[in-house]
Amino acid sequence: MQPSGTPALEANGISLRFGGLTVLNDVSLEVGQRQIVSLIGPNGAGKSSLVNCITGFYRPQRGTVTVFGEDVSGLPPQKIAKHRVARTYQNIELFDGMSVLENLLLGRHMHMSSGPISGGLWWGKARNEELREREVVEDLVDFLELESIRNAPVSLLSYGQRKRVDLGRALAQDPHILILDEPMAGMNVEEKEDMVRFILELQETRAISIVLIEHDMGVVMDISDRVAVLDFGQFIAMGSPDEVKNDPAVIRAYVGGAKEIAS
Repeated sequence: MQPSGTPALEANGISLRFGGLTVLNDVSLEVGQRQIVSLIGPNGAGKSSLVNCITGFYRPQRGTVTVFGEDVSGLPPQKIAKHRVARTYQNIELFDGMSVLENLLLGRHMHMSSGPISGGLWWGKARNEELREREVVEDLVDFLELESIRNAPVSLLSYGQRKRVDLGRALAQDPHILILDEPMAGMNVEEKEDMVRFILELQETRAISIVLIEHDMGVVMDISDRVAVLDFGQFIAMGSPDEVKNDPAVIRAYVGGAKEIAS
């Protein structure tokens, strides 16, 4: 149980430079418990860079990151993951030669304590541990409606199915905070509807706080509790979908002078 009222995630005063290029300039973001907060902005605005700072892949020159009030600034990705922070990536990161079930089991590795010898021989503690982890993974197979392809090699799956498996592997880490980097990119309408349904169920039934990077403004405005807009490495607007979609600064930066963002 997390402390009530404590933000799930806080990034405070994040500044990131690569040489003489300023990528993020004094950026702060707060994600409340069980909230869906979307990051939007033009390509190159700094959205993925901010996520990389939060998850330890980039080390900013300034700023702090806290998870449920605990400072995780400067920790490497694997240690931040142990604070129950999981993410997906723009490019799907799966093992094509392995089955759906095997890819999901890889997401459970940090919850397993068996050594390489007993694990490889599959005896005693290792056997019992893997059986328990398989139960967790089977729940994800059901949740993501992957039953019919659970034993199929990932290489044979459609793009939309691979996106589901990618989400499942992040969920296998049992996160309290889930960061989704363009989870609906390249999907058709039906696949997007399924992904939206999964995201909302995660928020409502599993109490997961979600950071969403997404270019489909219809989706963003429909499911977000709050929307934060980055442009040239700075937030130019933050608030409810209704507050953000008609903000003049957002319209100038994001939709090039259109009257409003799609509702």
